[in-house]
Amino acid sequence: MGDQAMKVLLYNHSGCENRGCEALVRTTSALFSAAGAQVLASSDQPEYDKTVGLPDVHKILSSTISPYSIHRLINSVGFRLGMPREHEVARKYHPVIQAGSRCDVCLSIGGDTYCYQPQEHMAVINSRLHQKGRPIVLWGCSVDPERLQGQLLEDLRAYDLIVARESITADAMRKKGLPVRTFCDPAFFLEAEELPLPQGWREGNTIGLNVSPLVLNCAKDKTAALEAFCALVEHILKTSDCAVALVPHVTWPHDNDLDALGRIKERFAEEERVLLLPGTLNAVQYKGYIKRLRALVTARTHASIAAYSTAVPTLVIGYSVKARGIARDLFGSEEGHLITAQELEHAVQLTSAYDELMKREADERAFLEKRLPDYKAGREETIRAVLSQKMRN
Repeated sequence: MGDQAMKVLLYNHSGCENRGCEALVRTTSALFSAAGAQVLASSDQPEYDKTVGLPDVHKILSSTISPYSIHRLINSVGFRLGMPREHEVARKYHPVIQAGSRCDVCLSIGGDTYCYQPQEHMAVINSRLHQKGRPIVLWGCSVDPERLQGQLLEDLRAYDLIVARESITADAMRKKGLPVRTFCDPAFFLEAEELPLPQGWREGNTIGLNVSPLVLNCAKDKTAALEAFCALVEHILKTSDCAVALVPHVTWPHDNDLDALGRIKERFAEEERVLLLPGTLNAVQYKGYIKRLRALVTARTHASIAAYSTAVPTLVIGYSVKARGIARDLFGSEEGHLITAQELEHAVQLTSAYDELMKREADERAFLEKRLPDYKAGREETIRAVLSQKMRN
């Protein structure tokens, strides 16, 4: 890389109130910093992210323009005069485009970006970065194979390299001729900080539970799905002497795990074996609690990664290809490791799957401890492949 460090921009980061997003930024910046690169990150929550502590990020900047900037004024006037939509979007994301134009490689770090609705802003940002000759990489992504068509497929063709975090996505992309390689989700490399255990926690005998609004909304009956999680807590209390730790992992105002977990805690308010972790911890602190669990039942993928990577037996309530792909790559099959959120209708589905997990608890922990080194292999080659992307003419 020469005497001067390469500069890498991480963009399309939604903010660290989603601890999965935080884990991606934290681990990705550490990986590239270790390779000698200087890492910048744009964020939808720059002020919040600055309070989290991201030691390997050289600078955090806002993804969008200030409400008081000249670009905002131009957009306001231009909108009334019929300015092309692409120009409006480009001005809104001027900080990203400007920062990217000064970096050697730009990584779109939103792993779920193309899982859901169309992403107009990404197409514009990527186009402008290409105009400035910068290579762009889609990093740590998952995309449902059925979505690889039409405009989405064209948007993906803009990337010089795609790094998929699981093989279902990677195999589907290869069939479409996209430049893809597979590497585990970078969050598997996240460190853990062990804070003091809270009152009610039973060492070696606490089951973690994470529930998200997203997974409830994916279920056929949102109320029935929440009741299934409550029934699971009751089942654990009745059939064992385990404690239950309710673990939030996303606390965005519009998508807050505490909404559902708070209702579960209210249901068991008088039960000293049910405790709710605070919503103010960062990703490494939540992982510190997760690694000390006996087992975890989780809706959030990155909570499952915190558990998998510390050999904690885990049952995932998944709603997209990422959960299926990660489980398949780790275990050879998602069967027994995953319940599809869309099919969660009855409490017995959840309690039965939990009971099966606990029957193989020791075997699963031993399997993960043996499997993880091979699963996490390829770090140096992947980082080298990203940093070797050539500037466009």
